[in-house]
Formats: sequence, C-alpha cells, structure tokens
Amino acid sequence: MDTLNLEFTQPGDVRFFRNAQDFLSLELGGETHARVQLRRALPLTDPGRFICVADMEDKELAVLEDITQLEEEQAALVAAELELRYYTPVITAVHSIKEKMGSYYFDLSIGEHKKNAAVKDITKNLRQLPGSSTIVLTDVDGNRYLIEDLRVVKKKALRLLEPYLY
Repeated sequence: MDTLNLEFTQPGDVRFFRNAQDFLSLELGGETHARVQLRRALPLTDPGRFICVADMEDKELAVLEDITQLEEEQAALVAAELELRYYTPVITAVHSIKEKMGSYYFDLSIGEHKKNAAVKDITKNLRQLPGSSTIVLTDVDGNRYLIEDLRVVKKKALRLLEPYLY
C-alpha cells in the first residue's frame, strides 16, 4: 500500500512574480515556470493554508503550508491571485426567496447592487460552514456567494432556508 508523503515547499525556495503578460509566474529550484495556477486545499475553512501551485498542465510544482510564512510582497502576490480565482461576493441582504418546481430564486443585494440568483438542488448548493453562521450559496452557473451573517436574511426567507441549514 502506498502512503502519502506530503512535503511542503519552504518559503525561501519559491519566488513569485508577474510576467510580461501579467500572469503569475514562479521560480523554483532554479527553474522558471512562466505561468502557474494556485488552488486552495481548504478554500472555505482555511483559505490561507495548504496552497497547491501547479503549472498549466496541472502538474503540481509546490505546496505552500501557509502564505503568511512568505515575505510580505510574495504573500501579497499569492493572496491577490487566490482572490481572483476564488472571488466570492458577500450577500448584504436577502430580500426574498421563492421556490418554484424544485428551484429556488433569490432576490438579494451584494453591496449596493441588486442581484437575482437561481439555485437548483438546494440541499447540495446551500452549505453552512462548520462552527459558524456563514452560509455558502452556489447558483446554477456555479457562482459562489457568502452570507456572512444570517441576520441579513429576512425572517420569511429564513424560514424557507432553515430546513437546509445544518
């Protein structure tokens, strides 16, 4: 039986930079990778830790244990790239939720902007983060939204959601 031997890349062994096309690049072990992508192992519960760095062919190049161990400039580059990849708007108000033929239609606000979102299979696409009141909502297009505080959900709409919160 094979065992997983996970080794984290040391912060001093990597250097991130933006190339001429403004893509994130990496120098590692004397080799330059012109374009890399970052993936979080635990995107919702531990977003700054366990970051996989891969090339564009999905070959894993490095695993960063914690981006706060990087130099400030390097950590800022990594954090900005992760923010782009995992952009998740925060819902500031849920005005109403209507259920029709198994789909749920949300009338909500993100900051000052009104937005409508449709959700199918609400049991899979509405998740409460463990140990918090934060809700992750995934719409039919795969967009994720956060409800950081359930108090932004009107009581009538909350009654519709409560059976799916666990």
